[in-house]
Amino acid sequence: MANQEIQDEKKDSMNFNVIDKRQFMNLDTIDKETLAEEKPRYPSYVEELMTRMAETERRFQEKKQQIDAEISRTKARLESDFERKLSLEKQKILLPFLDVMDNLQRALDSAAQAGTVEHLFEGVQMTANLFRSKLQAMGVEAIPALNQPFDPNLEQAVGTVKVKDAGSDGVVVEEVQPGYCMNGQLLRPAQVRVGRLE
Repeated sequence: MANQEIQDEKKDSMNFNVIDKRQFMNLDTIDKETLAEEKPRYPSYVEELMTRMAETERRFQEKKQQIDAEISRTKARLESDFERKLSLEKQKILLPFLDVMDNLQRALDSAAQAGTVEHLFEGVQMTANLFRSKLQAMGVEAIPALNQPFDPNLEQAVGTVKVKDAGSDGVVVEEVQPGYCMNGQLLRPAQVRVGRLE
């Protein structure tokens, strides 16, 4: 009898019922668009990190826009300042030439009233002297080239002249166009003809 009870208990323990609580979908009734719209699911700490990253990205974009706007404003301000300074420098450069223009006009008026060429020559000579003094005040000086040894750093040879004197060989014998330097910097090289021994 005890044996019978043990066997009954074994049969009872072997007959157990499983209740499946999983949810199954009928594949025929699934809306395929709904499945495509489902977002992937992540663990909560990953979602938190993604949220933080999105917030950081948003703040970065805001800062970038602010910096771009500030750079644009600074660029516009610098360009405006540069234009203003350039205009002032042009005025400083042109102002001395107005005196020269006034003197030329006076020379022409004087020559017209007197009716002689001597007055015109005298007025033009005075204007040329004024012009030289204005250029010197700005630091512009003529390069002395005539009867000097040819210097290719300051002068440009446009031709040669045959000379019989050995001392004139390689020396500037004619200045076609004067050269100028400003504060030690070459503005324009002198165009010269250089002596060459026959």
